[in-house]
This record gives sequence, C-alpha cells and structure tokens, in this order.
Amino acid sequence: MATFIARRIMKEAGKSTEAGQKKYRAYFVRTSLYKNWKEEVDTILKTDGYEDAIVEA
Repeated sequence: MATFIARRIMKEAGKSTEAGQKKYRAYFVRTSLYKNWKEEVDTILKTDGYEDAIVEA
C-alpha cells in the first residue's frame, strides 16, 4: 500500500511540487485513514528524491 501511495504522490509531484504536496495532504493531512503507511511513504519519497512533496500541515 505504501508503494502505491508513494507512486501516486510522485506522479503528481512530477507535474509540480504543489501538485505533489496537494496529493500528500490528501493522504496524510486531511485524513488519518492512511497514517499507518505515512512513515514508509516518507522514506520512499525521500529515497527517490521527492522530499519536497512531504508537508506537515
């Protein structure tokens, strides 16, 4: 599941940083449904060079 979420965020971040951040917020800021995968998704994003998509609020 974490890989799927990370890929969706990376796809949007490929368009623009803002689009990636918006998708990240949709998964992790606006809902707690996916919180179990947040740490793993953050690691994937950082490893693949998409750390700019990670937002805390």
